[in-house]
Amino acid sequence: AIAIPEVDEKTQIDEIVSSILSGETVLLVDGVAEALILSTRGWPTRGVGEPETETVVRGPRDGFSETLKINMTLVRRRIKDPKMKVKVLDIGRRSRTNVAILYIEDIVNPELLNEVNKRLNSIDIDAIIDSAILEYLIEDNYLSPFPQIENTERPDTAAAALYEGRVVILVDNSPFALIVPATIGTLLQSAEDYYSRWTISSFIRTLRLIAFFLATLSPALYIAITSFHPGLIPTRLTYFVAA
Repeated sequence: AIAIPEVDEKTQIDEIVSSILSGETVLLVDGVAEALILSTRGWPTRGVGEPETETVVRGPRDGFSETLKINMTLVRRRIKDPKMKVKVLDIGRRSRTNVAILYIEDIVNPELLNEVNKRLNSIDIDAIIDSAILEYLIEDNYLSPFPQIENTERPDTAAAALYEGRVVILVDNSPFALIVPATIGTLLQSAEDYYSRWTISSFIRTLRLIAFFLATLSPALYIAITSFHPGLIPTRLTYFVAA
């Protein structure tokens, strides 16, 4: 009996070597064709601290760190559902970076999950250093200047996305989780929206949407009126603008 919670069996030499390079212990027994991979990896880690990019007035103050297992534990702590599944992949020919796919089996859309697996399995690159690199490789249009994948540093946001039927992707050595798919509504949503009354949250989200369109259209509208249709501006307002 080996008192280690995580023990795996492997038969491929390259997988065994990869486990050793990742800090695991390999137990070989004479006459046995399988090798036991004992989870004994350890390294200096940053403690669970408050997210710096998504601060809130009301809500949890814990954030993701650079350790994949800690990040998975933070999400699992909020979702005690046996239907929540975690699938771990190794991406990168040289880096062998651990990438975890999180989803709730009976909520997620199977087509979405298959598309995520398809795009991740098709990646052929030397190394994945951060989740940002993975984001560029799986997004729909790499030439688009607009964000196509939501990223978050908060475990509660990732857990809420899983309850909504979306897929969360965690990358080892990165404190940011990727959430797919992303829409305009999710990108305009704040972490505090989950902890406020629905009337206040709805009003603030509507205000954000209006501000988004005003910030986008106001400069073009101003140039169109002042340069091409100055007759639409009242005379007194024209004097104030000129001044």
